Amino acid sequence: YVTSQLIKGESVAAEAFDTVTIFFSDIVGFTGLSAQSTAMEVIDFLNDLYICFDSIVGNYDVYKVETIGDSYMVASGLPMRNGDLHAREIARMSLSLREAVTSFTIRHKPDQQLKVRIGIHSGPVVAGIVGLKMPRYCLFGDTVNCASRLESTALKIHVSSATKQILDKFGNDFKLELRGEVDIRGRGSLTTYWLLEETDTKGTALNPIQTPLVRNNPLISIQDT
Repeated sequence: YVTSQLIKGESVAAEAFDTVTIFFSDIVGFTGLSAQSTAMEVIDFLNDLYICFDSIVGNYDVYKVETIGDSYMVASGLPMRNGDLHAREIARMSLSLREAVTSFTIRHKPDQQLKVRIGIHSGPVVAGIVGLKMPRYCLFGDTVNCASRLESTALKIHVSSATKQILDKFGNDFKLELRGEVDIRGRGSLTTYWLLEETDTKGTALNPIQTPLVRNNPLISIQDT
């Protein structure tokens, strides 16, 4: 939607979204791995990983925002709203990505097990086009910051209480475990959870052939506020 508007030369007004779900992941030990690898090995590794991730993300009603180094960011509930489904789509996607990571092989270090941190948070954001020469669809708001902070303190799939409250609307579809109080920089102490598994796997993913979803978009970016 955003891309088509820009291609037509039409303006894209900034828009407030009451509730979306934001996903962040990064690679545990990426700095050390990079130090032990050549630049080409790092590039090949990230390319392999993101091709794997992209193939999974494409099965869900989500919007891949961007990748910066080893950081991978996805949103659901924008630019097209989807009710409360954004939390469920991100949760399902996260579990699929975690499963893929367990069997992922790093080409130049096949004996090293890949590990990722994942953080998920739901809340309001404002989205809009920033820039003229290289316009970017940017996301602004504390929701983005909080999701990023949750990722940085994650050991598994780290979920905020705001996201859990939305997931609870779907009954017992997901199994979550209370992590407890976690200090989030800029937010203070928050109650958070581990997302462990999906207990109802019916309709886990949308069919990517039958469902024309918005995919990776070079116009999307992110801004902390």
